[in-house]
Amino acid sequence: MDYIKGKETEGLSKIFKAGNSEAIRLTKKDTAIFKVKPGDQVVKEISPDGMSITFKKIPKVSQETKDMVAEVLKEDKDLIWALKDL
Repeated sequence: MDYIKGKETEGLSKIFKAGNSEAIRLTKKDTAIFKVKPGDQVVKEISPDGMSITFKKIPKVSQETKDMVAEVLKEDKDLIWALKDL
C-alpha cells in the first residue's frame, strides 16, 4: 500500500472475499449519504478503461404511479396490441 503513504485515506475501501465473490464495504457514512440499505438494488456502470465503477440507485416507483400505468395499459390494451408489430 505504498500508494497511500502520506495521503488522506478516508476515501479508500478495501476489496474483501464474501463467499465466492469479492465485495467492497460501504461505511455507515457512505450508506447515509447514498441513502441505501441492505437489499436495495443499484445499477453498476464500469468505465471503458476499467479504472472506475459508478453505482446509481434505482428510483422507487410509488404505488400510485404503478396503479396509473396499470390503468392506462388496461384501457389501451387493444391499441397497444395493434402497435406491437410496428
